Amino acid sequence: MKNVKSKLESGFILIAILTCFSCFRTEAQSGSSVQDTKKIALSWIETLNRHDTDALILFYDEHVQLESPNWEGIKTGRKEAKEIYSRYFTSTPDLTHELLHMVANDSAVVIEYRSSGTLKNNEPNVPDYMRGKKYILINCTSMDIRNGKIIRQATYFDQVSFLRQMGFFDRK
Repeated sequence: MKNVKSKLESGFILIAILTCFSCFRTEAQSGSSVQDTKKIALSWIETLNRHDTDALILFYDEHVQLESPNWEGIKTGRKEAKEIYSRYFTSTPDLTHELLHMVANDSAVVIEYRSSGTLKNNEPNVPDYMRGKKYILINCTSMDIRNGKIIRQATYFDQVSFLRQMGFFDRK
């Protein structure tokens, strides 16, 4: 387990470094400072923990692009962002997030955080045996920020770990 955690941390650091350097912009171009991007990420986590979708969508640009292995394709705009997070908060009412690491520059931030909760209200097409199962996930989210708004967000997590915790692999 210690080796897996070490590999995850190494992977996070590599992703963070590549993301921050590939997105490097001067402060004048991005309209933000390093402190601004860090503040956005911290406030975003706090808002996630309040399950406040109306406040959450204000972090996003009107045309934000959201990516995740949790859905197909790219979701675009505040409306789709609200739908995504509303689903998460409805299916897991006790969902919490804990910031673990953060790397930022003036136009991007990468955060690693732990999400935990209990799947209580299954979405359509989610098997009933998953109801009531607790889970803990380590997520990595990259945010590109311009003029104080998130314009692109990509979130990654170990979907196999989630399925294992839900009992998917125990099914006969």
